[in-house]
Amino acid sequence: MKKILCAAASLGTIAFVSTAALADNHSLSSDNETVTFSNLTMADGTPDDGTCAKRYGTGYKTTEHPDTNSQAAQKTTTQGHDIIISSTGGTIGDGILSIENEYEIIFPNDEHKEAIDVKMFATGLIGSGTATGVFSDGTCRGNVTIQSAQQ
Repeated sequence: MKKILCAAASLGTIAFVSTAALADNHSLSSDNETVTFSNLTMADGTPDDGTCAKRYGTGYKTTEHPDTNSQAAQKTTTQGHDIIISSTGGTIGDGILSIENEYEIIFPNDEHKEAIDVKMFATGLIGSGTATGVFSDGTCRGNVTIQSAQQ
C-alpha cells in the first residue's frame, strides 16, 4: 500500500509539527510517524533563543490519540504532545505529492496547555514513506522530515 505522511510537524512538523498521512485515496491515515526537526530559528530568522528547541527538540513519534470519541483528527506523541489536525491540503499525482497542513499543538512542557497553531508544507515521492519541508508556528520555524511507519 502506497502511503506517505502529511504532517507535521510538523510540525512535524510541526511539525511539527504531529502528523497525518495521505494515502493514494487521499484519506487520512492512522499510521504512526517519526517527525524530525532541524535548522530551528525564530520566525524572523534570528537564532533560536531556546524556545524552539524546548518546543520541538529534534523530533518525536506520533501515536493514536487516546480520545477515540473525538470528532477532530487527533494524534499524540510519545513525549506527550496533543495534536489536532485542523486543516489538510495538497495534491497527489505523477508520482509526487505536496502537503499543506495546519495543526493545533499543545506542548507537554507548557504549564498553561495553550494550543499553538503550526503550519507545515512538505513534498515527497509517492511510495517513499518520507516527506520533507518547512514549518512555522509564528514564533519558530525550521525544516521538518516526516517518516511513515508503514510504506
